[in-house]
Amino acid sequence: MTTDANHRPRLLIADDEPTNRAIYVELFEDRYELELVGDGQSCLERLAAATPDLLILDVAMPAPDGIQICAELRASASTATLPIVLVSGYASESDRARGLAAGATHYVSKPFDLFAFEALVEQLLAGPP
Repeated sequence: MTTDANHRPRLLIADDEPTNRAIYVELFEDRYELELVGDGQSCLERLAAATPDLLILDVAMPAPDGIQICAELRASASTATLPIVLVSGYASESDRARGLAAGATHYVSKPFDLFAFEALVEQLLAGPP
């Protein structure tokens, strides 16, 4: 993340549910520059244009899905260290393991605690201690 005091970190949020995108806007629009997309292909197109400071990625969305995108990003040198939060209604241990194996920085199950999610995003944007 850029250390410029005037820099607003940029979040790319990919979720196919309009209600979920509205929740993310409510949570983050005051602090971050937001870019929202509703499918995997649009997410990849935005990532090709510019790398965000953090990616919030729904697992279950139109092709490619969040797991496929995450694995693809980890295979590329330009996005290998991009913080990626996978968000999903799938909450089993095997679902979580699959997401983390694809390279997610964190895997968050829906419904999630909004306060804890905000804190996670802030922590990831702050970088290592």
